[in-house]
Amino acid sequence: MKKDWSNTLDFGFYQSMEDYVKSLSLYRCDVAMIEPPLYDQFYDSIKKINSMNNVNETLTNRINDPKDGQIYKELIQDLQVNNRYEVHAFPMFVDYGILYYRKDINDEPPKSWSDLRSLDNTNYTLSNTIYIGQFNEYREFFYNLLENVLNTNDEINYKVVERETYDTISIFKHLFDEEIIDEYAWHLNSEYGVIRFNEEKAYYMRNWSSYLYNVTVSYNDKKKNGRNASFGITKTFYDNKSKTAAQSRAINKGFYLCVADFVDQDKVNDAIFVAETFTDKRFMKYLIEDEEKLFYDIPAYHSLIEEVDNKDYCERINCKFFREISMNHVIPVYSIFYQNSFLDKISEFFEKAKQFFKSSIDPFEYKDQTDDDKDYITLKSLMSSFSDYFEDKYVEFTSPASIVMLVVVAIEIIITCIITYYLIIHRNFIEIRRSSPLFLITMLVGIVLAFSSIITFIGKPNKFICMLRPYILVLTFGLTFFSLLLKTFRIKVIFNKTNIQVKDSNLILYLSIILGFQLILVTIWSIIAGMEPVVKIVSKEMHYYVCQNKNNVGTYIQLVIIIFNGLTLLYGCYLAYRVKNVYSEYNESKVIGLSIYGIVICMIILIFIVNIKGLDHTTLFLIQSLMIILSADIILVFMFTPKLWKLHINIMSESPYNKSALSSINKKSNIENSNPNNISIKNRAITDDDDDDEYVIDVKRNEVEQKEELKESGSGSEKEEK
Repeated sequence: MKKDWSNTLDFGFYQSMEDYVKSLSLYRCDVAMIEPPLYDQFYDSIKKINSMNNVNETLTNRINDPKDGQIYKELIQDLQVNNRYEVHAFPMFVDYGILYYRKDINDEPPKSWSDLRSLDNTNYTLSNTIYIGQFNEYREFFYNLLENVLNTNDEINYKVVERETYDTISIFKHLFDEEIIDEYAWHLNSEYGVIRFNEEKAYYMRNWSSYLYNVTVSYNDKKKNGRNASFGITKTFYDNKSKTAAQSRAINKGFYLCVADFVDQDKVNDAIFVAETFTDKRFMKYLIEDEEKLFYDIPAYHSLIEEVDNKDYCERINCKFFREISMNHVIPVYSIFYQNSFLDKISEFFEKAKQFFKSSIDPFEYKDQTDDDKDYITLKSLMSSFSDYFEDKYVEFTSPASIVMLVVVAIEIIITCIITYYLIIHRNFIEIRRSSPLFLITMLVGIVLAFSSIITFIGKPNKFICMLRPYILVLTFGLTFFSLLLKTFRIKVIFNKTNIQVKDSNLILYLSIILGFQLILVTIWSIIAGMEPVVKIVSKEMHYYVCQNKNNVGTYIQLVIIIFNGLTLLYGCYLAYRVKNVYSEYNESKVIGLSIYGIVICMIILIFIVNIKGLDHTTLFLIQSLMIILSADIILVFMFTPKLWKLHINIMSESPYNKSALSSINKKSNIENSNPNNISIKNRAITDDDDDDEYVIDVKRNEVEQKEELKESGSGSEKEEK
């Protein structure tokens, strides 16, 4: 690539193993190499380049590469912790955890931890270290621990991690007790481990593939000096006693190029160009084919390893070995397990683990403690400090809270179904007809959905459940509240004499449009940025699963739906107030208003309580369930109880025991009904053949009757005054 440099950029190559901290603080580099934990730690000192020089477009194109997009996406994911979805670094290399071993000591290295423990120690010098791992600080301990923990074919969850952690800690303890891992291990990080291995004072070393160049140069110098020293690389050890680990899988992390925040403003574009160019696929290929034979790293583009024609490169890094690793490697663990509380817990766990490893008392058989031994840590006490964190926490179906709620939900659904059946049977009675039976049944369907939605909060959530919940919520709210809203809207239109069609068919169309709009939004939400289960951390000891948006698009759509429904709630309150003076037999403003106010209060209480910090998952489940049940019961009580009671009274009054008493009244009513000018709908049952605007006709008739009664009462009072 060519570029007209507006500034001269100084660069340097340091043979010693440097990290990002030294590169920025000591050498003041404009462009520096970084790994995920340091990227996270020093995020504020990194230049935010995502929106500059088409950086975001470049990263997107590399992620969408059909050959190398998957591994590139994994590397990007490792930087997107703390909800930092904008990435400000370019993936350059992939660093795999591998085992370096002395071929001059053992041409066939052990494959498992058991093999390592059963080695014949007569070949080893006691002053040398048999195995080097990184145990001196928690960040490297984090990788060592999880490399063995994640070497399982089971689906990764907290229970699996806890089980594998228990086994791994047991293995490490035995290695320390048998001095396979010696005192040097406490003082050797990855860099000093390489130094000790290069000095031929260690036989096996678990370390990163990025040190392959350094180790190769060191052992090549020994050969030139006539030393019979050689090394090889292979997969790391695994627990062959594990029921789920069939082989060793390499853990990986990435190395990235970033731009320092303190770079001079006139050098920013050049610095970005350097970072982008040095991480480009064509530049990686150039390094592989370079005649200087200095490139020993694994590029972020794995297709280069498969397609490379440079035999020298494949011979010096062992392309076949790394191709095999890349086909079955462990996902980047920093982003998967990243949470501030988890890292804090790892740090706390690490400090206790060091005491545990150094303990001279056998922690597997030790039972009785004396006062002098009280500071010693057993395996059980060590794991107890982590068990609360590793435990999968969600509302289980067998828990008492779930059983109680399921019983309540079942009773509520049965009651609602009985009410629905009762209304359908007596839908032609005037008491039901006046309230629009079609919308009453629609509301009851929504109430059943509301009760059923509680079931989706029981059990471990998966992606399907997280995507299903918004649909149920929209349908529940739409069928119940929008039915209330449209019933009130029809009364307002009739009495205001507004030229709007409000027959049942029209209102069903309006309801379908409103629900359709929200369901389309939810579908877009699900496709573009659907919700997925994540672990919400409340404290070091408390976490539980919640459904969370994958990106900001889902949050925006969710906000639109909330605002839309909030505005309809306000409009419903307005309509309830406007129709409060309607003729009493058609006036549902009070019960509708009470229903709306009850729903609003329940929502406010729910939002307030859910945002209280420190509540555990069971408490939140109970509160959510009770608020849903209470909201649905408010509608059942205020909207349906009065109607059912009136219907029951009228049905009882028409029983055989009352026929004789009602005969004279019925005759009188028949006479009155023979006169076309007399209209009475007090006890009239409307047949199914009536037009669906019968409700509108009835309301208008009663409006006329109301005005005539007011007129008559007014003239009567005038006569009395005279």
